[in-house]
Amino acid sequence: MPKTFHSTTELIAAGLTLLACAGCSSEPVVSPKSDATLVDVVTIHHAGGQTATFDGVLRPRRDIALGLKTGGRLLALSVQIGDHVRAGQVFARLSRAEAIADTRQARAELAAATAEATRADDAARRATGLDGIGALSAAEVRDRALTASAATAKRDAARAAFEHSRATLADAVLVAPEDGVVTERAVDSGTVVDAGSVVVRLAAGAPEIEVRLPERIRLTNGAMADASFWSAPDTIVEARLRLVGPAADGTLRLRTARFSVLGDVSHIPFNSSATVTLRIPDPKAMIRVPLTALGAQGRQPHVWSLSTVGDRVHRQPVHLVELRGDDAIVSGLPDGQRIVASGGDTLSEGQRVVMAGLVSGGN
Repeated sequence: MPKTFHSTTELIAAGLTLLACAGCSSEPVVSPKSDATLVDVVTIHHAGGQTATFDGVLRPRRDIALGLKTGGRLLALSVQIGDHVRAGQVFARLSRAEAIADTRQARAELAAATAEATRADDAARRATGLDGIGALSAAEVRDRALTASAATAKRDAARAAFEHSRATLADAVLVAPEDGVVTERAVDSGTVVDAGSVVVRLAAGAPEIEVRLPERIRLTNGAMADASFWSAPDTIVEARLRLVGPAADGTLRLRTARFSVLGDVSHIPFNSSATVTLRIPDPKAMIRVPLTALGAQGRQPHVWSLSTVGDRVHRQPVHLVELRGDDAIVSGLPDGQRIVASGGDTLSEGQRVVMAGLVSGGN
């Protein structure tokens, strides 16, 4: 039967004594970089508590409709639904024979306009001052200067037309703007398409679950949930709330929420039905953590926490409730928080760490 402590002071003192003994068994391993410490990290979860279940749909973070900037006959479309594409990959081309001919014509017109502008400019320069000695009239000198200005403007217009034809030639190909999966192929090869019409749709970014929440549900970004899928009942993954819409639907009073899926759901097609079980936060919930995760500043117990992204630690005060063997029961930690499980005895506020391992924890 575990020993019962009768005061918070005795409890904390005993916990720190056990922590000191645990720290004597091994020395912290330091990564090759002098400013980073190698640590084990555990993600803690509340046991029990309130939950709420809602239906949702698996969607990509971004649904991108891709079309060509110019119209024409689609010569080739090299992707199928479900294909993975990379940023910069060319997967559609228009017939470019007409665009190539236009570019050649524009290049020739630019060359002719450039030659004419050079000839007119030379004539204008040679005429400068000849009216003063009577070789040319003032009107003839002025006419040559105006001819040179007109030829220069014509050359500039021809250059702009040439650049436009080159841009049109480049717009005859469709390029993936980022990595993604093809979810729709709207046309086939040989089809005449208009400028801007959808050729394919691309799902990009990490998968998310879209849920419609009643306005009475109050959640903050980072709230944790469990997600399951109707088409794959054996697949259960964690999800983290990324955003909640600022306004509710005018009729049903529902707000759109997006949960980032933390597990692998690549085998589940987009637009599949999902069930999201929300974990209602309880700041007083008790959590089991490794005793080696506890530290103290003065007489206040704490753990070292990490943000959802990033590699720097921050001191997080906790309330020590009970000791159970090699673990401690504490409160004051949010659900889904990552903490340093071991190797934290040499850490300082804001220090960078390297994670040696990441495991699930909790009650």
